[in-house]
Amino acid sequence: MPVTAGTTTLCRFEGESLMSNMKIRETFSRDPLTTPIPNDGVAKVIQPQSEQEWNVLRYELESFVCDGEYRKGLERILSAFLTNISQPQQQAVWVSGFYGSGKSHLVRVLEYLWRDVKFPDGARARSLVTLPSDIDASLVELTRLGRQQGGMWSAAGTLGSGVDAVRLSLLAVLLRSAELPDQYPAARLVIWLKKNGWFDDVNAAVASRSKCLSDELRHIYVSPVLAESLLQVIPDLGTSPLDVRKLLREQYPIVKDISDSELHNAIGDVLSLKSTGRSRLPLTLLVFDELQQFIGNDPQRTLHVQNVVETCAARFGSHLLFVGTGQSALQANTELAKLQGRFSIPVTLSDVDVEKVVREVVLRKTPDKVAAVKEVLDAASGEIDRHLAGTKIGSQPKDVEERVADYPILPVRRRLWERMLRSVDSGGRAGQLRTQLRIVHDTVGEVADEPLGTVAPADAIYWQIETEMQQNAILLRDMATRIRELNDGTEDGRLRSRLCALIFMIGKLERGEGPLATGVRATKEVLADLMVDDLTTGSASLRQKVPNVLQVLVDNATLILIDDEYRLQTPESIEWDADYRSRRSRILGDEVRLASERETAMRMALAAALKDLTFVQGDSKTPRKYEMHFGSEMPPIDGSSVPVWIQDGWSASEGSVREEARRSGVDSPTVFVFLPRLEADELKQTFGRFRAAEETVNTHAVPLTSAGIEAREAMRSRITLEKNRVSNLVYNIIKHARIYQGGGNEITAESFPEAIRQAVAAALARLFPKFSDADQPAWSRVVTRAAEGNAAPLSALGYSSDVEKHPVCQEVRSVVGGAGRKGADVRRHFSNPPYGWSRDTVDGALLALLAGGVLRAARGGETVAAKGMTQQQVGITEFFTEGVIVSVVQRIGVRKVASAMGFQAQSGEEAEAVPVILERLESAANAAGGEAPLPEPPDTTLVRQLQEMDGNRQIVEVADQADTLIIHYQNWSGADEAARERLPEWRRLERFLHHARNLPVAKELNPKMEAIRSQRALLTDPNPIPPLLNQVTAALRKAVSEAHRRLRQERAREVAELKASGDWSILKPHDGTRILESNGLGPIPELDVGTDQALMDCLEETALDDWEDRLLALRTRVDRAREEAARLLAPQATTIRPTPATLNSREDVEAYIDRLRNQLLAQIDERPVIIP
Repeated sequence: MPVTAGTTTLCRFEGESLMSNMKIRETFSRDPLTTPIPNDGVAKVIQPQSEQEWNVLRYELESFVCDGEYRKGLERILSAFLTNISQPQQQAVWVSGFYGSGKSHLVRVLEYLWRDVKFPDGARARSLVTLPSDIDASLVELTRLGRQQGGMWSAAGTLGSGVDAVRLSLLAVLLRSAELPDQYPAARLVIWLKKNGWFDDVNAAVASRSKCLSDELRHIYVSPVLAESLLQVIPDLGTSPLDVRKLLREQYPIVKDISDSELHNAIGDVLSLKSTGRSRLPLTLLVFDELQQFIGNDPQRTLHVQNVVETCAARFGSHLLFVGTGQSALQANTELAKLQGRFSIPVTLSDVDVEKVVREVVLRKTPDKVAAVKEVLDAASGEIDRHLAGTKIGSQPKDVEERVADYPILPVRRRLWERMLRSVDSGGRAGQLRTQLRIVHDTVGEVADEPLGTVAPADAIYWQIETEMQQNAILLRDMATRIRELNDGTEDGRLRSRLCALIFMIGKLERGEGPLATGVRATKEVLADLMVDDLTTGSASLRQKVPNVLQVLVDNATLILIDDEYRLQTPESIEWDADYRSRRSRILGDEVRLASERETAMRMALAAALKDLTFVQGDSKTPRKYEMHFGSEMPPIDGSSVPVWIQDGWSASEGSVREEARRSGVDSPTVFVFLPRLEADELKQTFGRFRAAEETVNTHAVPLTSAGIEAREAMRSRITLEKNRVSNLVYNIIKHARIYQGGGNEITAESFPEAIRQAVAAALARLFPKFSDADQPAWSRVVTRAAEGNAAPLSALGYSSDVEKHPVCQEVRSVVGGAGRKGADVRRHFSNPPYGWSRDTVDGALLALLAGGVLRAARGGETVAAKGMTQQQVGITEFFTEGVIVSVVQRIGVRKVASAMGFQAQSGEEAEAVPVILERLESAANAAGGEAPLPEPPDTTLVRQLQEMDGNRQIVEVADQADTLIIHYQNWSGADEAARERLPEWRRLERFLHHARNLPVAKELNPKMEAIRSQRALLTDPNPIPPLLNQVTAALRKAVSEAHRRLRQERAREVAELKASGDWSILKPHDGTRILESNGLGPIPELDVGTDQALMDCLEETALDDWEDRLLALRTRVDRAREEAARLLAPQATTIRPTPATLNSREDVEAYIDRLRNQLLAQIDERPVIIP
């Protein structure tokens, strides 16, 4: 078959197909050779005008697959509108989806289903679409509601990206859909003409002048034809066309933007023109395609769009539905998120339904041919199922159901193509519905004339997207030329070209374990699978031929073979390969480096193989460790871990390793491992290839050209491949390792980790032979009980005898010794061989011995008890062996003393109770005496002696002196209580005597007070204070009462004399009362000295000496009151106070009187004179 560039050529083989008379094209509902995709898979939201545009619309409606997300989207939009028709307004719709997902297709179909547009041939839009019953019912209900209102109308379009005025841009979409001029001034004129019934006449007038009205409206201000026609129909517009043009310029000026109210008025006018009911608006759908692209990242546009949608929704209510589209959901970026409150009905499209649409639009079979297709595919099921077996996209159970629908594309190849499209996707269009529609349509067209049983070969995808890959720099032009030039017109040439095209596409697939990884590699088996294009003939001949052709391509340096995978060579990859080979030769000659590489790889592999291996010993599950050692010297045994000595066949023999194990003896905890020398040369070669590839990548500068990048990636793939091979070879060596115990016994198990586990477990028993003595998991409970104050914490182990007799406690006590050791030291001793005891075990034994009085403990120089001690504190606590052991009776004695002192000591808490007892005794003794008149403090020699003791000796002595200590405490506490009662009374007596110091009673009581003080007799019985206190208070009470009586009597006399004066008698009563109060002559309060405290308060306020002063001050206060009264009666009066003087003779008297007379006469003529 002849081949042209870019056309997939089918390899034909001998044999007869099952349906040799039927062509593939005969099986399709739409013949791909005669039924092109009229819109090239791209829907545009425009109003059809030409016959071609009507044909495109018909195709889009007929090919619309109302299923999946498309069905859900239509259902959500229609049901939401119908539900909200009775509400104040509709919620706007946001249709989102990836580039090419069918957003425009969906909203274009929605618009024409909304209006049920009538085609030129009379067909209706809804009749051309196959719709589910629920969608059809919603549309019927929509039409019914439209008839009740103003009919159905819609407008759709794309907002101009270069327009800043959002309102004008939106309005232009409505105007175009309403067949009005999209320029605002011209549209206003046409609307005015239509509303007044002049439009048709003006249109006819323009036509009579051989002009088109729409053309003239584009020149509204200067068109003489338009002005003349308007003047002809409406003579009142002016006297001349010039007047009309001037009027148009004034009435309909060019504007850069319009207000919300102007927008609403214009929309209202448009809807009124489109309404089929008087005064009722039509149910209107407004679609703004690619609204996201219009908004971009402009916050001002976002605000304007939001405002327009909100105000129009509020103005036109539930009759108006906005629909916007964009590639992103509203929450995808900051600007779109601002629209969520208005566009609250989301419709999201994805690529889930792409396959379904492709099958429906391009691959749909006629019902009468399905059986024939199925027969061919079922007969070839064995061949189909083997394709790409073992990969992630190989045959799947669902393929059986999809084979007929996908034919002539096999499901496996369809999945491969999807991954290939994504792998070369530089613009995010791999999942496009339009992309896959075109590729599938064109591919099917190329095989349409082939007999039934032919399938599209996998390399067809390369030829379909070859140009795009070159444009996007995915495929270099030189590479594309080389692949095409391999086709020399011969059968082998065509096969060479197709194989290289397929290898190129497979090389672009993702590798590894990612979600897009396929597991497909360009091996000869995979390439043969994908080259099969005729299912009715056997593939044996092709499978024999493919390896031969591939070898030719390798030999002529077109391909490189890495392991079993083929890749395309480039000039850059050839250069990299030469460098790689040079480095590999040098590395293979460096034995020292190879030995180091081998040892490092084995260490890493061993660590990886054993990384999950952990050990616990015994019932207590004590954690254990092992440590790997490499080299020729036997590792030391330090007790911290089990030594695992690893030697390999490159440095030792198996016999020498076995002999070392035998000589170490049966008690040795060392584990001996021998790694055999397997596939030594292959391991060497693999190391050479691995490190050579690694060096090649690391030493070359990062390439900037596509070819260089591809060469580098190929070398990086070689690194991964060889690294994995090294791992496999080393793993195989480890898998065949021999493991021996000390004494020469070999450990055999199902796997290397299991053998090591068994060997280390056995070695632990040798390392810690005394471990079993303390192997009980309950030691942690012993620690807890001891810390809680339990006197018998070993009961947690089921042990009830004396603590010092427990085997573990005996060992611990002997290590502590009389000199004492810190807890951390004791732990360290017993963690080493031969014990290996856990921390809980050692801590539990220490605390149990401490609680039992066998040990004592100190921290920071102070004695501490087991109760309350945490395991963190055990390590820093010093423990000492006690020489004295406290008996049960003695412990009871200590608790008896504690009880007598007012606190309870629980069993086992005696050591903590003793310091408290001694402290309370000392405090009671200090409080039982003091300074005179208190007695001297009691003798505390016994207490001090007990305080100087420690440990069990102190406990025993306290118990032996229990009765004496209790008596001392009771006596000292009693004295303390008496002192607290009598000292306040003594202080009060001293204060009263101070106030009575000038009374006779003071002379009588002072000697008695001094006797009490000097004899320290305050606490003697009977109490010496009350008689003295009664005597002094009686004397003070009498003295205070007499002073109060005299003051009241003298005040009454002076006030009476004042009130009898002439001036006072004419005062108003309230003025007199005020003057008395202001001068301290008010009534004297009653005296309260009934109690000792009242008497003390009275004395503190006014001492005895102060009462006489108050009495003497009465005369002065009366004079001030008399003067104030006189001044009140004579406001202008002046006060003259005679000057104090000493007169020695009659002459002095006469002179003094003359001076006073002259002073009085000088004032009396001017104002009254007051002499106080």
